[in-house]
Amino acid sequence: MRVPGMRYIVFAALAALAILGATSAAHGQSQAVASFALTGTVIDTLGVGVPFAQVFVFDSERGTVADDDGRFRLDRLPLARTRFAVRRIGYAPVYFDVDVPTAATVEVEVRLRQNVPHLTTVEVGADVRSPLQKEGFYDRLAAGHGLFVTPEMIAAMRPARATDALNSIPNVVVHRRGSRTRITTASQQCEYALVVDKIRIGQPGSRVRTTTPDDAVSAGDLYAIEVYPRNRGLPAQFLGMTSEDGCGTIVIWTKGMIPR
Repeated sequence: MRVPGMRYIVFAALAALAILGATSAAHGQSQAVASFALTGTVIDTLGVGVPFAQVFVFDSERGTVADDDGRFRLDRLPLARTRFAVRRIGYAPVYFDVDVPTAATVEVEVRLRQNVPHLTTVEVGADVRSPLQKEGFYDRLAAGHGLFVTPEMIAAMRPARATDALNSIPNVVVHRRGSRTRITTASQQCEYALVVDKIRIGQPGSRVRTTTPDDAVSAGDLYAIEVYPRNRGLPAQFLGMTSEDGCGTIVIWTKGMIPR
């Protein structure tokens, strides 16, 4: 029996899984093989691959880790209804079941959503939110176009340095060496561009920045942060400040925006 092309969408908690299709493994027209393979990609809400996500059979030690583009493959899985789990620090986990009627290679796309940390509630007045509202910050937050650190989250964190506030952002790693700071992807393949109050800071792509993030913004001046991995969903107002096919852009807003 051959498996026809199929398409499913499964919603789990705060994440969505799209099973793109399944194709029979050619092992003879009538002969069945008692195993199948699961292959696919783990992405975030912007469609960017999530590096080093854990993909495994639920309640089992059988699993693998996605590569730095979010791709993975699990072979020789028992030919039976199987529950899988996908996890990555900073994201809500996904659980899904796969039914395989015959031997097959099942290709999936797993979409993870950022797991916003639950911090102590800190009240932030409307006058504080107003400048960010004018810049479209909350509209982008509601639409899910990027990863965000709000004024409430920053107030609850009380970061010692501006870059401390980036610790809750998936796929963002802060590297410190002496007085120098670099912000890269988890795979360290490239460096984020930095925009502060609509002004481009430093020069990405080099090991030593012209201006390090913590030199540009103090923790006390930090107001809000937007992160756009690989510039997916980057607002038009920032497109001219960075390469469209670059590593990504971090947009920092400071308290200088707040009316006194």
